[in-house]
Amino acid sequence: MPAQGWSGVARYGVPGVLLGLVLMGGLGGGPAPLAQADNLPGGERPRAAAGPAAEASGTIAFTANHGGMAQLLYIVDTRSHSFAIYRVDPTNPEGAVKLEAARQYQWDLKLTEYNNQKPEVASVEASIKTTLGRPGR
Repeated sequence: MPAQGWSGVARYGVPGVLLGLVLMGGLGGGPAPLAQADNLPGGERPRAAAGPAAEASGTIAFTANHGGMAQLLYIVDTRSHSFAIYRVDPTNPEGAVKLEAARQYQWDLKLTEYNNQKPEVASVEASIKTTLGRPGR
């Protein structure tokens, strides 16, 4: 008879660990360096990022804590310019893994600017061109 409180770990923790191992095995294995990100919302910090083998395959994956026991799994495909975000939540009785968002970002990268605060890109560009156009600089 299993100990009380361990059923969630057995039901969701073990598949989560297996998913992580499969991802790491598919990404070249071995220890991954910590990702450097200081500005994630809510003080979240990525736990691990893909290493050189993953970059060669075009896939980057990392996780971040998200409220309580839930974690977010980020998967970025640099070849197809797309990403997916999954919520892994062992406390959810309906399932532990849920697709939260997916997007192809190739067209986003073509924007000059979007939803930015001042100064606008055009005004910075004009200022720099004016400065570079002055003699003696």
